[in-house]
Amino acid sequence: MATIRDVAKRAGVSVAIPIKLRILVFVHRQKHGILSNEHSTLERIFFMEKQMKAWVQTIRQLFSPEELTRLARKTGFIRRQRSLTAEAFLTLCAWGDGSLAKQSLQRLCAALTLWHGCSLSSEGLNQRFTDRAVAFLREVFFLLLLHQRPLLLSAMETYRTCFTRLRILDSTSFLVPADYGEDYRGSVSSGVKIQFEYDLLSGACLQLCVQSANDSDARFAYHAQHTILPNDLCIRDLGFFSVAALAEIDARGAYYITRLRSDMKVYIKENGQWKEWDWESLGNQLEEGESVEMEHVYIGHERLYVPRLVFRRLTAEEWQKRMAYVRKKEKRKGKALARQTLEQKKYHILLTNLPQESFDGQQVYELYSLRWQIELLFKAWKSVFDLEKVKEMKKERFECHLYGTLIAILVTQTFLFQARMYWHQKEDIEISERKALDLLQSYWHQLLLRSHMAEINLFSLLSLLRKHAKKGRRKGEETASDILTKLEIW
Repeated sequence: MATIRDVAKRAGVSVAIPIKLRILVFVHRQKHGILSNEHSTLERIFFMEKQMKAWVQTIRQLFSPEELTRLARKTGFIRRQRSLTAEAFLTLCAWGDGSLAKQSLQRLCAALTLWHGCSLSSEGLNQRFTDRAVAFLREVFFLLLLHQRPLLLSAMETYRTCFTRLRILDSTSFLVPADYGEDYRGSVSSGVKIQFEYDLLSGACLQLCVQSANDSDARFAYHAQHTILPNDLCIRDLGFFSVAALAEIDARGAYYITRLRSDMKVYIKENGQWKEWDWESLGNQLEEGESVEMEHVYIGHERLYVPRLVFRRLTAEEWQKRMAYVRKKEKRKGKALARQTLEQKKYHILLTNLPQESFDGQQVYELYSLRWQIELLFKAWKSVFDLEKVKEMKKERFECHLYGTLIAILVTQTFLFQARMYWHQKEDIEISERKALDLLQSYWHQLLLRSHMAEINLFSLLSLLRKHAKKGRRKGEETASDILTKLEIW
């Protein structure tokens, strides 16, 4: 039998604090109040206002004509004085009149003339979309990301309870023109995949990587494990499941919640003998919505030790929703799922190394449900920012659209997370991601076209979000903030 230490050793990682010892530390910190909030609500609100002002100042400095020109010269996008400035090009790619990837070159040229007094022909603009232009936008994006992480993560120092970060990792993909195939390979046609991981507590972007659509999620997750810190909680979907990844998360003193892959066997050790777990027999004994928890199980041919397995039978309503999604996926891929896989879809099987003394089975499910927050962001990326609307065009223009859109997303999404936390603390108001990003995208677009403005009225912007981006509440439905508060995460 392979232990966590054995698997971790083969994976080339060191083993940190053992699980049992971490449970004692976890419970001890709760018992003695080390995990409780030490800052008053007023102090937090004041700190958040300060952080929002800092982010606005970062944007103004980074997007100044001088700084953008410096970055453009550094990447070779601008070598001599031209009518098309770095500032005008960034505005066009990130906050243009509609998506850069769906508007005609004539309309884009008209926008440049209207906004910046820059006169270019359609072919002249098309020639500006080069590898150096892509490098310039990529440089702006990663510099922006470099400023965002410490700013948002520092805000959580006034909040933090039991987790260093609540990490949610997922990917989103979309089709691109077929002639991009060499650089953006897909299973059916050419496609792009964006790997994105963020901290739900602070909103900080932890990982963002542009890949081909057919690149492996599990491989990306494994190679990104070096960023995991002790007491991080990693929430992953099936696509990112791997035994080696779970071993390394645990070896680093962090926690995980993940679904069990349908082809992965589970074993129980009884009287020194290995016994395969018969989930079908157990599932037939459960009523709809009923759950049961098993401790000390082993998974895969490596026999990786997992402290807890939570097994729940779906309700009829949940089953219908899941099957509708499964049938849609089968139709898209043109491939039917195996009988055993379909049968397992009746159940929700979660693996976790969270201590039972701190989170019972129901609370583990509630924590895992927070994974849906990243799906809401992906929907907003595609509906508000037109990320996936790509017509036939040269590859470099598409990549300018891609990184320009990611810049717009990072700017607005960062302020969204700050404003969401602010109103939750101040008036217990929930802010809708979709509504807020729509408002903020329009706001920043207008702001950057009016460079004479010396100040951004922070409080008028916050009031705008409070009035027009409030999340509607359905009766009996809990929001992410409700769950985090109930479980005393913040």
